[in-house]
Amino acid sequence: MQHAVRRRAFLAGTSAALLAGCTRAGMAIPAGQPQRRLMPLALDMAHLMKITVCLRPFRPAGPRLEVERFGDKTVVHNYGHGGAGWSLGWGCADEAAALARSGGGDDFAVIGAGVIGLTSALRLIESGARVTIYAEEFPAETRSARATGVWSPSSRIALADAAPAGFAERWESWARASHATHLRMVGLLGDPVEFLPQYEVAGGDDTDTPSPPATHDFLHIHRRVRDLTPPWRILDDRENPFAPRRTASGQGMVFNVASYADRLARLFMLRGGRMVRRTFPDRAEALALPEPVIVNCMGYGAKAIWGDPTVVPVRGQIGWLIPQPEARYTLYYGGVNAISRRDGVVIQYYGPNEDFGYGETSEAPDPAETERALAILRQAYPR
Repeated sequence: MQHAVRRRAFLAGTSAALLAGCTRAGMAIPAGQPQRRLMPLALDMAHLMKITVCLRPFRPAGPRLEVERFGDKTVVHNYGHGGAGWSLGWGCADEAAALARSGGGDDFAVIGAGVIGLTSALRLIESGARVTIYAEEFPAETRSARATGVWSPSSRIALADAAPAGFAERWESWARASHATHLRMVGLLGDPVEFLPQYEVAGGDDTDTPSPPATHDFLHIHRRVRDLTPPWRILDDRENPFAPRRTASGQGMVFNVASYADRLARLFMLRGGRMVRRTFPDRAEALALPEPVIVNCMGYGAKAIWGDPTVVPVRGQIGWLIPQPEARYTLYYGGVNAISRRDGVVIQYYGPNEDFGYGETSEAPDPAETERALAILRQAYPR
């Protein structure tokens, strides 16, 4: 997902010139013509199901996709996707499977049952391989299950001054390959992927409080694949359900993570895959697996087990409200996002800039953060 800072700039008018040719912002509502109505989301703690926290695995140089050898064992690393794991999973899995297959053989171990592990395992098994997933947490228990669930291929993907030469081109290939696979999931049973109307509403701390600059220069390359996203526009007052607040709207790709992860796990098992619950206290335990090739998809866990000091946790908290099928859209206002998914209304506060959550290791829920986020979002609706 594009970060709040860029949304603030867009809604404050920095991109207005680019949109001027296709909008009529600020038109008065003709006498007798009602403003467009939108079912408000029930944004209160009485609808709260749970609060979850995810430590996204960020690497300044971007995801690690490479081969490392330990004696007679070959390890293919596929981790460090920041906030873009669901978005980039298939493209990175294609590359990881090719690396794993390059040494020959048909038996592979995949460590990790999050989205990166599931997609990597599926790509391998589709090639005729025998694959076992080893994981301490099964799909519904992983950090991937606590994701926001939107198309966000460049979210916390790398730092501008640390990404290697050619990274943007490599990232673009992952994004385009993944997007093509996501599109094939649209309309399937359980709606693992769908498009929802999205509303980004100006106001709140977008304009009332200037955001301090971030101390980390995150790489923003989403524009390289903007042709994949349906165009957005500024709504005029006659069609703007949040008038008089300035509102941009468009259609956005949303992942219903519960059904998507379940579908991936079922496909893997139906195609002959095995899933074994196992804990890996250290690297030696991982290297003791019987398979000659191991695909490491441990996410944040790779920091300790595979000795990667560059992995940084980025904390993100989600408040889950009871599903609201009568109000199926996403709303961004005042640094807070609400995504009305089929498995619940996801509420997330993004903070004043992209430093928010950077380096934080606590996965303890903070109910006050969710309560504040709900209070902010309620202000977006006309009174």
